[in-house]
Amino acid sequence: MANDIKNNNSFKSFFISFTKESSFPSFIVLVLLIIINASLQPTFFTYSTIKSNFMTFTPLILVSIAQGIIILSGNVDLSVGAQMSLLTCIMASFMTNSISSVILIVLLGICVAVILGIFNGVFIGPIKLPSIISTFASSAIFFGIALIIMPLPGGFVPKYFYRWYRGDILKIIPVPIFILLIGLCVWFIIRKTAIYRYIYAVGGNEEGARSSGINVIKIKVMAFIFASFFIALAGICLLLSTAIGDPRSGLSYTLNSVAAVVIGGISLKGGKGSIGGAIIGAIILGLLINIIFFAQISSLYQGFAKGLIIVISLSLATIPKLREESRKI
Repeated sequence: MANDIKNNNSFKSFFISFTKESSFPSFIVLVLLIIINASLQPTFFTYSTIKSNFMTFTPLILVSIAQGIIILSGNVDLSVGAQMSLLTCIMASFMTNSISSVILIVLLGICVAVILGIFNGVFIGPIKLPSIISTFASSAIFFGIALIIMPLPGGFVPKYFYRWYRGDILKIIPVPIFILLIGLCVWFIIRKTAIYRYIYAVGGNEEGARSSGINVIKIKVMAFIFASFFIALAGICLLLSTAIGDPRSGLSYTLNSVAAVVIGGISLKGGKGSIGGAIIGAIILGLLINIIFFAQISSLYQGFAKGLIIVISLSLATIPKLREESRKI
């Protein structure tokens, strides 16, 4: 009996603390969208449908994690989509049919992503340019390089490689989810480091972090380097889902990643929110597109629906604050 009471109290305290999380409103929206999707698509909870959905969702989830890290540090990256496009062009240009070539080119893609992250980080950290201006400019640079490498969609991706993306690991885990789990494992490792706490500190109060002895410039650069790994994974998944290199294939992911972060409850001012919220926000956007498709609504309404979801999520996010203010009164 005492154990039951203790368990009930612990569950109650967990639920109350969860409702105060910035990602709680987006979680409510996620549940509602799952219910709507399930009603429109009877096979929504089947294994094949879940795998198909995550083939589409995974690139956005990964790039939203990257955007979330950067925004938590008090910056924003408007070049993530162009980076993804550039990576698909580079990998599709140099890849051959051999397994060793695929491995080397994938590693090359990750290295290029890190270099692009350092490039952005240097201009924002040591040079101290505003991130919104700097990354907007670098987006044009990366897009231009992608066009030089591959003016039109093309290149080569081995059939066995992109078919692998559509398969399963040990006939249990869909490959897109497996890649996503790799990304989450890396994030959990990052969370254990002091840099993770410093990213929040710098994003929340840069001057306070500097006065506390934190190397603000280094942390900003590290945030972009950490994010580059997830951008690389997103670019690889995008290449495998389309099976071609395309200088324009990733461009839509820039604003979608920012939208996912906002929906997920991460403050655009930095220092507040969680990567879990960014993941929820990305899934919400994916489910929203599903609803538009299965409800046979014109794709012209995607922008309107996306904006409406953002407004609803932000409105729900103010509820806990209003409760606290009413209690004070």
